[in-house]
Amino acid sequence: MIKALCKVCNQSSPSDQFKLHHTYRQMVCPGCFTGKNQKKKEAEERKKVEEIRKPRGWDQEDEYLERLSKMKQEETKSQFTKIPGTDYVKCKCTGCKYEFKYDPFRKKPGSCPYCDTDIPRMRTFSML
Repeated sequence: MIKALCKVCNQSSPSDQFKLHHTYRQMVCPGCFTGKNQKKKEAEERKKVEEIRKPRGWDQEDEYLERLSKMKQEETKSQFTKIPGTDYVKCKCTGCKYEFKYDPFRKKPGSCPYCDTDIPRMRTFSML
């Protein structure tokens, strides 16, 4: 069995398994042909970019606080969108992600019709 070096990923593979790839326009190993090596390279690049962004002294506690702040921002994200031509607002439930019409003046329905979770107060009245 003769092993050959792939020019894309620089890994050696049996030469009888090489195939012609339409994008690279050359013979590549089975890993490059299926795209597995490319996905690994992209994942490694993402990890490097994330590591570069973090300042010195970054530890697990900072990682936890960052995840917590992202979750908090997601919760406070606007859950209401104005329905044009009506006084109603489209509300997205925080618990089950169900979307339904909500009347902010009468405050009806009082809770999510699907999971019975309380509706948060509308903070922005600029939509009305």
